Amino acid sequence: MTRAFLAVLLVLLVCAPSAGAHATIIRTTPADRAVVGSAPRTVQIRWSEAVDLGPDSVRLLDATGGVIDTPKPTRADGDAATAVLRLPAGLKDGTYVVSWRVTSADSHPVSGAFSFSVGAPSAVVVSTEPGTASPAVKVADGIARGLAFAGFALALGGAAVLLLLGGDRRGLRWVWVGATVLAAATLVLLLLQGPYATGGSLLDPSLLWFSLKTRFGEALIARLVLTAAFVALVTAALRGADAAPRPPVLAAAVCAVGLTLTWTLADHSRTGVQVWLGVPAASLHLLAMGLWLGGLAALLATAAPRTVVARFSGLALTCFVVLGVTGVYLAWRQSGTPAALPATGFGRLLLVKTGIVLVIVGLAVLSRRAVARGGSVRRTVLAEAVLGVVVLGVTAALVNAAPARVAYVDPVDVIVPGVDGGQVQVHVTPAKQGENVADVYLVAAGGRLIIPPEVTARLVAPAGQDLAPLPVELGSAEPGHYVATSLAVPTTGEWTLRLTVRTSEIDERTIDVPVRIR
Repeated sequence: MTRAFLAVLLVLLVCAPSAGAHATIIRTTPADRAVVGSAPRTVQIRWSEAVDLGPDSVRLLDATGGVIDTPKPTRADGDAATAVLRLPAGLKDGTYVVSWRVTSADSHPVSGAFSFSVGAPSAVVVSTEPGTASPAVKVADGIARGLAFAGFALALGGAAVLLLLGGDRRGLRWVWVGATVLAAATLVLLLLQGPYATGGSLLDPSLLWFSLKTRFGEALIARLVLTAAFVALVTAALRGADAAPRPPVLAAAVCAVGLTLTWTLADHSRTGVQVWLGVPAASLHLLAMGLWLGGLAALLATAAPRTVVARFSGLALTCFVVLGVTGVYLAWRQSGTPAALPATGFGRLLLVKTGIVLVIVGLAVLSRRAVARGGSVRRTVLAEAVLGVVVLGVTAALVNAAPARVAYVDPVDVIVPGVDGGQVQVHVTPAKQGENVADVYLVAAGGRLIIPPEVTARLVAPAGQDLAPLPVELGSAEPGHYVATSLAVPTTGEWTLRLTVRTSEIDERTIDVPVRIR
């Protein structure tokens, strides 16, 4: 049965989506594609949240792909969300590429690149995409994250059944099994973090040192220490007297709370709005999940007597209430709007998790009634446990996905006066910094599409941003409907899509369409 649980978890984790971009670029100096008269002394990159910097997190390349020696990137006046790369003196005229790969506040690597030119642009033959971690590293990282959740749940739930519900002391071995799985998965995550964050080799020892100095690495070290302390305290509590509460039990409870913080202080919880409430809410959510799912596994593994099952029923009810309250709050906090749930991978995973939990709640109600009647609950408890493993897999995938509040942005729909009493309709999606798609419709007063001799477009930067207008390549999707399939917007703000519509051989009309990029 345990092997079946692990097989289900493994399949879910292998199929889990890889992490999306969690920290996004807010501003670069110089701006992307900017042309400057003289070589700048520094390059600055500002992200939407704090990032961890490594020695090669930001690199400067020439137009042929050659790496230009620079000092290590530093913080801008202690700002953890801004990196500064000091440039060497004497940069020649031409185009340069700044390639970056950092670890966001929620422990996931993000990468990208931008270019600027000194004097005049030159032909660029180098790819602007930095190296990425191998698929094997990504899959192994996802599996390790899921197994860490499973180990934590088994250790915590097993300890709760033993210390709080009077379970069979032979169940202590399951606490040790859970702690061992948790510790092993944590060590694997520590070894993988460097290659995952930088795209480097597993055999590079410097990457382990880099991982140890990141917030995520510090959290993993704390997790190892707290895991050892937790299992030692649980063992000591079982050797003591039967009176409760006992100091080892209280100390073990403190360790359990500390273990949850090694996740919540290094994942989505510490980013976004209301961090002061999001972190404790996520810790409570994780504690309730561990007590409930781990307790179910302990009941099945030790064939617990009916009295213990009845006591666990009350504990499970409390866990359901905590999971429900914290789950609703965390879903709102990470999604921002209900429209983001079906529109993003994070939201869809959250809906799947919610549906499974509701099914489990129904099974728990049946189990509670069966206990009251004196009937058998083994089948329903087994079904709860199997679905609980699925919940663990989905939870691991959620941790590895970009929050819906980051991934989802309402598209922009703008209608402005057009040619000869008509309209210009513009639809921009996703209306975020980076790559976008713009649909432009030229509509006559009667509602039909206009077919002008020529339409060109430029993207004008917001006021206060020293950027030259960016050319926009418009393709014809159908008569009167034009599409820019690669509308690259380097910064957020109120941009203007400036359309020039030639209506005859000698006449043309300039139409400004406001586009808000968030």
